[in-house]
Amino acid sequence: MRAIAADERTTLVLNVRNRSAVPGLDADAVVEVPCLVGRNGAHPVAAGAMEPDEAALMSSVKAAERAAIDAATSGSRAAAVKALGIHPLVGSVRTAERILERELEALPELRSVLTAD
Repeated sequence: MRAIAADERTTLVLNVRNRSAVPGLDADAVVEVPCLVGRNGAHPVAAGAMEPDEAALMSSVKAAERAAIDAATSGSRAAAVKALGIHPLVGSVRTAERILERELEALPELRSVLTAD
């Protein structure tokens, strides 16, 4: 905030709209990247080309994040399982179902969010 208010130009790692900082992701995707910050706000620094495996991993994680948003906004249990299941660290529907069950046990208030299905 100080960098913006006092125009103290600095570089900070922030979550911002991609614009064109990360090739292969759409402009509205939220990315965590170094940004030049000053009076005119935060402007992401272009990351440059990624290796194919890096791009694939980023794309997979972004798909899981978007599926999680869908689950939260729809209240769909099936969508929550999908979001977990497509994350590259989970990788299966069976594991996703077990994770979701554990979370529902640990956080009963989550049951009120997942009302559809």
